Amino acid sequence: MADDNAAPGEMTRLNQFMADCMSVGALRGFKHFSVYIRSREEIVLRVLKDPDNTPRSDLAPVCSSAIYDRIDRVHASDETKHVISNARNRMERPFDVSDASLEADTEGINFLIAGYQRYRCPYVWLRTDHTSLVQLRPDEALDCDAPVELNTVNCWRNYDIRPWDVIVEIVCYALDPWPENPFALDYAYFEKLTVEERVVATGAMLEFLRRAYLRRYFCSEILLEDIKRLQHQHFHCLNALREYQQSTVFRETVSNT
Repeated sequence: MADDNAAPGEMTRLNQFMADCMSVGALRGFKHFSVYIRSREEIVLRVLKDPDNTPRSDLAPVCSSAIYDRIDRVHASDETKHVISNARNRMERPFDVSDASLEADTEGINFLIAGYQRYRCPYVWLRTDHTSLVQLRPDEALDCDAPVELNTVNCWRNYDIRPWDVIVEIVCYALDPWPENPFALDYAYFEKLTVEERVVATGAMLEFLRRAYLRRYFCSEILLEDIKRLQHQHFHCLNALREYQQSTVFRETVSNT
């Protein structure tokens, strides 16, 4: 797979591809998959076999913020107080991305997306469910270390392929039938965040969905509806946070720190 004759620009493109992978790895809130950063050259894509019935282990409770400690004293609208009081103080619990943990995972189909410098292009490896997903000829032996044959990876040297292009193909490859929108959101995830965290999380997700929408996938119209819904939630929480920051409670909190 190594190519000593690769064009000089390929290393720049590979570095940009992996930088985009790191950005996706920082996002949470997808329904059908999660992405985890394993190293600067590797991310793990975990495709959920049954997202509606799989416990999500991304979140764990943490200490409460100033907003929740002083909700009764905030001079804001009833709607804003309702938004704040219904949010939960949560944070991420690290997902174990070791090979042993991935192989033992029975609820997700795990892929390793890597951009190793020596190969000068990205590759994808399947880490679970080889027997059900890998199609072999009668005389062919299963090679678990062989990269997955994907059109997006094969075309990477000649076309502007982004990580979200690869993710769409992987999700459709792993799930049968594939979802009508591989980038569908788990809105319950955002509801569990604090208002401050939700503003940041929805803003970051909106930027990703915008990039995905511009690729004009088969799910573009559904993506647009998700963008509109998430925009409404983002600005709703932004207004709630602004009301709190303009309140006397916020000023008292700042003056006492």
